[in-house]
Amino acid sequence: MVTGFDAVTSLLSRSLQFDYTNFLWVSFVIYVAVGFWGALHQGFVYGTLLGGIAGLSDSTIGWFVSQVIGPFIQPKLPSPNLIVIGLTIVFVTLVALAFASIGALVCKLTGRTRSADT
Repeated sequence: MVTGFDAVTSLLSRSLQFDYTNFLWVSFVIYVAVGFWGALHQGFVYGTLLGGIAGLSDSTIGWFVSQVIGPFIQPKLPSPNLIVIGLTIVFVTLVALAFASIGALVCKLTGRTRSADT
């Protein structure tokens, strides 16, 4: 889902010439939704970890797909080196874990989790 989002927004951004980074907030909403959905079906821990996996795929596969498409970003960013890429992957994954835990917590607080770790 996250990779599809990256591809669609990259294409829209490129064709309509609006800044791709304006859609950053949608990634956060996706992480929260994934955390809620995971907690709904398997419990809080599962929801949080599933969000982390979404962030990891967003910062690796999604980033790659986006770069291949070439979204419109202002100002133009220099090509990242391996250190920047590694730090970005870690940071995005941790941010996704945090937002997914919010979604999982909302699911837990509303009494909708369905696992022993509720």
